[in-house]
Amino acid sequence: MLVHLHDLTNPTVPKSLPTQGAILDVTWSPDSNTKIYYAGLAGQVRSVDFETGLDQLVCTHQQPVKCVEYSDQLNAVISASWDKTLRITSPTASIVLPIADKAYCLALSPTKLVIAMAGRRVWIYELNTLKEALLKGTNGEQVEVWQKRESSLKFMTRALKCMPNDEGYVTTSIEGRVAVEFFDPSPNVQAKKYAFKCHRQVIDGVDTVYPVQGLAFNSVHGTFVTGGGDGTVSIWDPVAKKRLRQWPKFRAGVIGCEFSSDGRKLAVGWSSDDLVDVGGVHGVSVREVGEDAKGKGTK
Repeated sequence: MLVHLHDLTNPTVPKSLPTQGAILDVTWSPDSNTKIYYAGLAGQVRSVDFETGLDQLVCTHQQPVKCVEYSDQLNAVISASWDKTLRITSPTASIVLPIADKAYCLALSPTKLVIAMAGRRVWIYELNTLKEALLKGTNGEQVEVWQKRESSLKFMTRALKCMPNDEGYVTTSIEGRVAVEFFDPSPNVQAKKYAFKCHRQVIDGVDTVYPVQGLAFNSVHGTFVTGGGDGTVSIWDPVAKKRLRQWPKFRAGVIGCEFSSDGRKLAVGWSSDDLVDVGGVHGVSVREVGEDAKGKGTK
């Protein structure tokens, strides 16, 4: 298996390095623009530097690792696995927290960690609690979960991202739906949460539903994009509750989306879901989003 690094200043020559098994998730290292952490079916989290080629083991799980993130607040790598554990690994310490079920998605806000699991379970931790536990070497079973929720979506969670303003998070499902949720448990704030249908097409008179696999927030404007198995990408205003734009279809289903740090560019990964022809149609597209990313109240 290979991992590729695309340089926008030289997009025709991506850097590639071999990896230890199939990859399920990647995240950037904060100390280098050529170093990433990756996790996958081998049950390992590893770091790889495209500049030096150095590939190092960070931590291991008993089963495949579905999610990996880096937390600046904790100065640690956070990984979640199908072995029903959440592991936090810093340069000097590590703790393992039991979770309710297989991990599907993991996301960080400025103060929270949100993890979506099988069985429609969503747990929310406060980063300060995790930081204190890491520093003290607390037994993971004793770490308090701030909130335990049931997903608003009836089917499997496919993607999860936290709002840049630290007010909540968004989840997507395999059933062409998106849910907008808020952290504050007070009734007046919880009354604001909502869900909507998207990435659906009528084909031969039948409403065809596609999984929503791509999800990303624009850190500047607070809007977010979704990418679906129908090959389309839409940008949404969570305040106005409306779609701002839908771009033309890609040649295959969208499997991932991400904005640049300045919010000006959007990278979209797309690929065929043909399990026989695994080398089929696939690609990465990067485009300028311009004014399309501005939502209600953005100047």
